Amino acid sequence: MKFRHFSKLSLKMILGAIAFGLLLTMILTHLGYRHFRNVFRSQYEKFTSQFAYISLSYIQGSSLYVYNESDTKDSYYELVNSKLNEITNIADLESISVSVPDPISCDFHEYIYNTVNARYGGIKEPHFLGEKESFKGRKREFVINVKRLMQLGRTFSEYTIGKNSSGKYTGTITTYIPVRDEYNNIPGMLFIEKSIDEMLIVQALYFKKITIAATIIFLVFIFIYGLSLYYSIIKPIRLITDETSYFAKNNKLSGLLEKVKNTDEIGSLSRAIKNMSNDINHYITELTSVTAEKERISTELNVAKKIQSDMLPQIYPAFPDREDFDLYAKMEPAKEVGGDLYDYLMLDNDHIMLVVGDVSGKGVPAALFMVIAKTLLSSHAVQKLSPKEIFETTNNQLCTGNESSLFVTCWLGIITLSTGELRYVNAGHPFPILFHDGKFSFESQKPNLVLGAMEDLSYTEHSLKLQKGDRLFVYTDGVTEATDLNDKLFGDKRLLEAMENTRDKTAPEVLNSIRASIDSFVGKAEQFDDITMLEFILK
Repeated sequence: MKFRHFSKLSLKMILGAIAFGLLLTMILTHLGYRHFRNVFRSQYEKFTSQFAYISLSYIQGSSLYVYNESDTKDSYYELVNSKLNEITNIADLESISVSVPDPISCDFHEYIYNTVNARYGGIKEPHFLGEKESFKGRKREFVINVKRLMQLGRTFSEYTIGKNSSGKYTGTITTYIPVRDEYNNIPGMLFIEKSIDEMLIVQALYFKKITIAATIIFLVFIFIYGLSLYYSIIKPIRLITDETSYFAKNNKLSGLLEKVKNTDEIGSLSRAIKNMSNDINHYITELTSVTAEKERISTELNVAKKIQSDMLPQIYPAFPDREDFDLYAKMEPAKEVGGDLYDYLMLDNDHIMLVVGDVSGKGVPAALFMVIAKTLLSSHAVQKLSPKEIFETTNNQLCTGNESSLFVTCWLGIITLSTGELRYVNAGHPFPILFHDGKFSFESQKPNLVLGAMEDLSYTEHSLKLQKGDRLFVYTDGVTEATDLNDKLFGDKRLLEAMENTRDKTAPEVLNSIRASIDSFVGKAEQFDDITMLEFILK
């Protein structure tokens, strides 16, 4: 039984090593071959580019317009053609060509010059002046490159590789450059073809040699690996496995681990197993203690959640003796405690303050910062300060001692109930939705910086006039950033669509309707941010 167990483990590790070695060999061979090929191609591209620009120096770009229109050779044409022929033969190029592509579609081009190396005279037929050649059948990328060359002056190179009649690989590199006139316009292109047969032969030879060398190295590696595998890994692991099985049955060690002499990680594993019995007992004791502590923390968080919930106004109607408005707000934390806040206060018989905020972060730190921010905002509001003054004073106080760099996005408004005037300030908070003149829209005045980020900030106060029947919906980004299982956001558009169904609802019905729309959208996705909503209706 032990022998079979050992053989299976050995086979798996050896097969794994073989698979890894083959993969590594293939990757290294491919990378080496690719680098080798790229170096050669780079040299060929430099070579053809140099002779392309040398050839270009003999050509006047403006002459292409004349030859393209007349298809008639003159003494200058013959002189340039002679120079191009000379360069073709000296540089051992296959050909040098100058042509004018169709300026609109680049479906074809018309040859102006075309020289063919005498070595390829029986293989390549020269193109005469005015001969047209279609680009149909060429790759789409080639036509795109030609358009870029004619429009933007971008040069490019193209490789053509295939087999000849004898079955051997043969190929060419063609480098294309723009021909410019004296006004820097591009009437045509010059392209040089050069054989890369020598490169293909060298590549094939290199690939053969590197494959043989890699195979030899791989076989030597497998042989050495197989010998060391048994003594350094297989045998010690078998001893450790047998000892752990014995410990599982007898709750004690038999002494087999003394035969493990490794000083590496396997030796460390052997020594760790020797201490396993005491460690397990120790861990069980710790686990019991941690579980009790976790239950205590959970209980305290539930108490904190209850305290936080009690700090926020929840009674509906909020002001039973007032029939000139309807008001309701609700906060649902993503964790045990949240960082969102809302509040509403009757400052006197004719003024009511509304506030909704969102503290950066989540959990206990955000909840504590929320309590501080809510307390400061409320205390300043009852002092008859304007929204602007409330924010400026609160901001400076929140910045003091804010070592955790927490901040609050906040919207605060004060409504004069007798006139419907709403004065408000927005500190980096999502835009409220206003129902006015029979339609819903975002009240999207440019917001100021968040509270608690920087001292001595000045906040801009805005105002608008509410009419009877107007509605104001203020919320935190947990509403619009609610996410479904496909990571799609609920978003502003869906929120506006959901608000359309709340025209005749009471304030609590509005919030329940919006929450139902969010739940329907997110489905089974987990809530990751606090959701706070406030609805105010002026009757």
